Amino acid sequence: MKRIVLFLLLFTISLKAFGQQNNNREFNTAVNQWFSAWSLLYKDIYKIDKIHPVQFVFFDETYVYSTSSVTIPKGESIKGYNLLNLKLNWKKKPHHNSLTLPNKKTIPVGVISFASEAPLGQKSFFVMPLPSFWKKAGVESKELGLDNLITGVFIHEFSHTQQMQNFGKIITQLEKQNNFGVPFNDDMVQAIFSENKDYLDLYQSEINTLYNSIRDKELNTEQLIKGLALINDRQTKYFKDQYQGLKEIDDIFLTMEGMGQYSMYLWLIHPKGAKMDKNIALDGVRRNKKWWSQEEGLALFLILERLKASKTWAKDMFGSKIITAIELIKANMK
Repeated sequence: MKRIVLFLLLFTISLKAFGQQNNNREFNTAVNQWFSAWSLLYKDIYKIDKIHPVQFVFFDETYVYSTSSVTIPKGESIKGYNLLNLKLNWKKKPHHNSLTLPNKKTIPVGVISFASEAPLGQKSFFVMPLPSFWKKAGVESKELGLDNLITGVFIHEFSHTQQMQNFGKIITQLEKQNNFGVPFNDDMVQAIFSENKDYLDLYQSEINTLYNSIRDKELNTEQLIKGLALINDRQTKYFKDQYQGLKEIDDIFLTMEGMGQYSMYLWLIHPKGAKMDKNIALDGVRRNKKWWSQEEGLALFLILERLKASKTWAKDMFGSKIITAIELIKANMK
C-alpha cells in the first residue's frame, strides 16, 4: 500500500512538472532562441564572453515572466534559461494588462520592445512581448518572417542594455542639459527636421553616398570620403543656435542604433543564425528605410566592418569607453 501511495505521489509531482513546462512552452522556446542568438553574436562574432547584468520583463496575453523582484514581488517560480554569465531566477504571474517595470513605473502591455536604465546602482532592464503577442497584433516582415524579425528586434534592443555603461550614461547627461521641444530619443533629429525639404535633400544625398561606398565587394573610399563630408556639412549647417547640442547627440544615436541594426543583420546572415541571403537580410533590416538613425547608423557599421574586423572594435561598443562609429571609421581610414 505504501508503494502505491508513493507511486501516486511521484506521478502527481511529475504531472505538475509536465503541466508547468507545457504552460510555459512559448516562454521557454522564445527565450532559448533569443539567448542563443545573443550568445552566438557575442561570443562567436564579437569575441566577448561576459555581459553586464540585466533584468528581464517578458510577457504574453496573460502572464508576465520576469527576473525582477519589483515587477514580480510574489509570483510562481519557474524554470528558465540563463544567459552567458548571468544566472537568472524567473517568476511569472498574471499581468492584468499592465506591467510594473524595475524602475517602478507602470505601463500598459502592448507591442513594445526597449531597454532602459534602472534606478541608480541597479541593473538595466529589458522589456519585450513573446511571439504570440506580436502575431496577434498583426506584425510581420515579408523579407525576414515573423520569428526572424522578432529575434532581430531582441538582438537590437538587448544590445542597448550593454551600452548603459558608456553611451547610456552620456545620453542621460545630455538629456538633462538639452531641450529641443521634442521627445529625447533616437528619432529626435527626424522629429525636428522631417518637414524641412532642404535638410531632407541633404540627408538623402548623404545616405545614398554612404551606401554607394559599400555597393561592391571593395570599399569605395572616394564615396566614403564624400559621405563623411556630407555628414559634416549637414551637422554644421543645421546643428547650430538652438540646436547646437545636436551634433554630439546625433553621433551617439547613430552609433547606438547602428550597432543594434548591424548586430541584427549579422545574426540573420550567420550560418548558425537565420542563414539568410545577405541582400534579403539587408532589405529586411532596413525596413523600408523609414527610421533615419537606424538607416544611417547601419551604413556606418557596414562601412566599418570593411575597414576592420568587428572583433577589434566591438568591445568599445559594449564597455565603458565612448567612441562613435564616425570616429572609428576615421581612425581606421588612416
